[in-house]
Amino acid sequence: MEDKPEIGELVVAEVEEVHSNSVELNLPEYNLKGFLNVSNIPGLWIRDLKKNIKAGQLIVGKIIKIDHMVEISLKGISKHDKERKLKEYSLEVKSVKMFQRVCAENKIKNKLVQEEILRLKKEYGSVYKAIEKLRRGEKIEFREEFSKIVDRFKAGMKTYEFKGELELHSNLGNGVDLIKESLNELRGVEAIYIGNTKFLLKLKTTNPKKGEKTLFSEAEKVISKIKKSGGIGEFKLL
Repeated sequence: MEDKPEIGELVVAEVEEVHSNSVELNLPEYNLKGFLNVSNIPGLWIRDLKKNIKAGQLIVGKIIKIDHMVEISLKGISKHDKERKLKEYSLEVKSVKMFQRVCAENKIKNKLVQEEILRLKKEYGSVYKAIEKLRRGEKIEFREEFSKIVDRFKAGMKTYEFKGELELHSNLGNGVDLIKESLNELRGVEAIYIGNTKFLLKLKTTNPKKGEKTLFSEAEKVISKIKKSGGIGEFKLL
């Protein structure tokens, strides 16, 4: 049996149809139908709903009511929470596809695969989290039929690390605080102070092709923030 959504939970919803005062949705994480009332959309969008929300678009909403359909709201959700939820969803979709592909290659019956996916989600929160635990060397219980493909999962989730040096300067009296605030712009990147206003940035990712680009992008956000406060910054890959 699939997990059930809960009031207050953030979910990813795919837009199916846009009406003048509501939006019909599909909630792929739960395979349920949902809807969004125009009153629960930030005011900027209400004026021209169909221009701002399109069929096929993925949005992040908060569950406010569960009846014959799940009602969500777009209000009161921070940009950070939206980005985090979409990232989690993307990682889970990729992990499930990888799991299904490896199982198909090893001729494991689809019915067993779907049952195992539901079990992993229930016991570990998601297929992605289960595979991540496996990659870190933690013991994950699989049904006997899946024991022969555990090593494939480990290889498929190999982590790559990218490093860079970020140097920030501010001559203002509250320069230290401004630098700290600027570093708060980082998402998914570890910042370690190494002296002389320099920081070592470390990014771990399962996608080596986007690692450098992502690290540069995160560093640029910090530099942009400090520049707005009259400071300067430089970044280089190591």
